[in-house]
Amino acid sequence: MSTSPKFAISRRTFIGGMSASLVACAAPRSTWSSTTADVIVIGAGLAGLHATSLIEKAGYKAILLEANGRPGGRLYTLDDMPVPTDAGGVQVGSSYKRFHEIADRLGVERYVPPSSGRGSLYRINGASLTPKTWRNAQQNQLPQSEKSRTPESLLFSYLGGLPKFEKMSDWMTAEAQSIDIPLKDYLIKQGASAEALRLIDANLNGYSLETLSALHLARTLAGFRQGSGPTKFVKNGSQRMTDAMANDLRSDLILNSNVIAIEDEGDGVEVSLVDGRKFGARHVICTAPFSVLRTMQIETQLPLAMRNMIADLPYTMASFAYLQASDPFWKHDGYPESIWSDDPLLGRVFALGEDPPMLKVWLNGPSAEIVARMNDQEAGKAIISKIEQARPSAKGKLKLLRMFSWQKEKFAKGIYHHIGVGQGAMLAEVAQYEGARLHFAGEHMAQNSPGMEGALESGERTANRILASL
Repeated sequence: MSTSPKFAISRRTFIGGMSASLVACAAPRSTWSSTTADVIVIGAGLAGLHATSLIEKAGYKAILLEANGRPGGRLYTLDDMPVPTDAGGVQVGSSYKRFHEIADRLGVERYVPPSSGRGSLYRINGASLTPKTWRNAQQNQLPQSEKSRTPESLLFSYLGGLPKFEKMSDWMTAEAQSIDIPLKDYLIKQGASAEALRLIDANLNGYSLETLSALHLARTLAGFRQGSGPTKFVKNGSQRMTDAMANDLRSDLILNSNVIAIEDEGDGVEVSLVDGRKFGARHVICTAPFSVLRTMQIETQLPLAMRNMIADLPYTMASFAYLQASDPFWKHDGYPESIWSDDPLLGRVFALGEDPPMLKVWLNGPSAEIVARMNDQEAGKAIISKIEQARPSAKGKLKLLRMFSWQKEKFAKGIYHHIGVGQGAMLAEVAQYEGARLHFAGEHMAQNSPGMEGALESGERTANRILASL
């Protein structure tokens, strides 16, 4: 079990029982109470933590409200596992300049994970196939022109026709919107067969080829091209990063603070919590995912594009099964370590380590939805049975540790956003929106960077804009 430092409850951190009354936001600072600040930040994920740090370092008072009982947001390490295991925020890209700079300053260790270098075991059409046997297997129903392509490489083999953005922010240009079409339509134009489409859809990081925009893939590829060097993991789990950022704050971090309403009062903003507490500030930065923000009451003037995106921006469903094995059978049965499958209850299977031996099953989209509706034990039993069928060496060696579904998390409702068909121009407008007193940040508001770096980018940009006005 890890003994690494975790988030520490300090005198500046409140669990949620703090009393509060409505305070006039325009009152002189000398009369402000503990519920009044220059800036209130909603959400203690990467964007909120970074924005709060910048505001307090500039000499202003910030209050950080977090709905969960921990900081981190979608950087979530399951510390109740045999070893700390990430459910979100796993990979740190080489292009993540802000992330690495903050991690270096706070002493957060990263490492390059080992690679098996053996590809995947394919469980396709009910058969287990290695990369060597895939091409000529009966279960490989791809046409001759595609037969040599592995299932996991099919999608990327067709993405060469997408525009190569010189910089990631080019996804926001009017010219880029020409590829804001269903990914399925784009792939068909590139010559993808019906069987290729079926296999690509089986493990898509989205809901479906019909609903995911091709523009989303062009933006993703631009993010990949920004970096050079290996992808890293955070030692002892990604939440060690947000733990360190939270522990570094001087500002009040108030946990279990579920915001239900935000009201722009003209001379300030009032934030209301589900338990009746109220907070006032000159500015508010809301970093909640739009999937959660749409459940809040927002009283302010917002552009139509912002209201539409809050209501409709899709977030990817993802369900995981964490399994423990009696021994690392995948090291000795002659098959590749990981599994890639078209089975909706198997998806992708990754080895998490050997001490103790653990596996992670990753399901997206409709498959994640199916598993999330099942009883955990029922789902675990069905998934283990599928693994045993795929590789007999697993027989009787697996047990379920836990199931986890991001779409069931009340304050996330999905693992990350993606661009739905026809949403590119609206999302570009939203990402550039500058509010007067109510501001938005988070990975969904990123312009120039992907993933976790995008969350930091948006938090920094928003904080700096507010600081310029104070």
